Amino acid sequence: MLSTSALSESATNLTTHNGEAPAVVNAINYHHTINVQDYFVSEKLDGIRAIWTGQQLISRSGRELHAPDWFIADLPDFPVEGELWAGRGQFALVQRTVLDAEPNHEAWRQIHFMLFDSPDRIGVFEERYQFLTSLCQNLSVKHVKCVEQTDIESHESLQHLLETVSRAGGEGLMLKSRMSVYLAGRNTSLLKMKTNQDSEATVVGYKAGKGKYKGKMGAVLVELKGGTQFYIGTGFSDIERNDPPKLGDIVTFKHNGWTENGIPRFARYQRIRLPE
Repeated sequence: MLSTSALSESATNLTTHNGEAPAVVNAINYHHTINVQDYFVSEKLDGIRAIWTGQQLISRSGRELHAPDWFIADLPDFPVEGELWAGRGQFALVQRTVLDAEPNHEAWRQIHFMLFDSPDRIGVFEERYQFLTSLCQNLSVKHVKCVEQTDIESHESLQHLLETVSRAGGEGLMLKSRMSVYLAGRNTSLLKMKTNQDSEATVVGYKAGKGKYKGKMGAVLVELKGGTQFYIGTGFSDIERNDPPKLGDIVTFKHNGWTENGIPRFARYQRIRLPE
């Protein structure tokens, strides 16, 4: 286990965890006004964000994640942050595995801890990334890796990379300011870029199916935080139509922006959001 002697004076103390949500950086949407050469870019991984406090593995909401002992045995005694990820299109596997109270060792062996920051380390992100890559190289385990950060030359190159990642089944891109210190909250040090938007809503009703969906759920009526209601009728498997999300469930859906009335355009069901 690596020691805190590798760290400078703490920048953001996540070592002591009291069950509350840790103070982490949250991304805002990419915009064309930035200088892309000031940022590193990486693939946006569709997994569950996790923080190793130096003592335990927790979610961004502060929930303890019950990983097997072998999964965390070689992690350092200082905080690192990353994504629990099993590959493109495998979010459901990650969700049902890492949120279980009793770890399924076979399922956990399909998951990697993809590190992307070291919150307590003094220095700008470029320096923290160099530190992380050295850390990953020194660890003797295959399931802990660093998220690869690359340079980008222009907005056009960035758009091309987004299209390439999306065609390959990726979720999108993350941009991290090279010269940013670790500053919790939403700010321009961390940007996200996706071909589709994700939003959440609460299930408040149903519409019966017709035609080939007769006898099944046809659509769910959902409500946004502001009170706007609309139906989502696409994106469901036959299994999900037979056993749809329950009233009160929070669901994630993809869409292509918003109408002038605040309704999502082309909303497609993605998944139930379980508490992290």
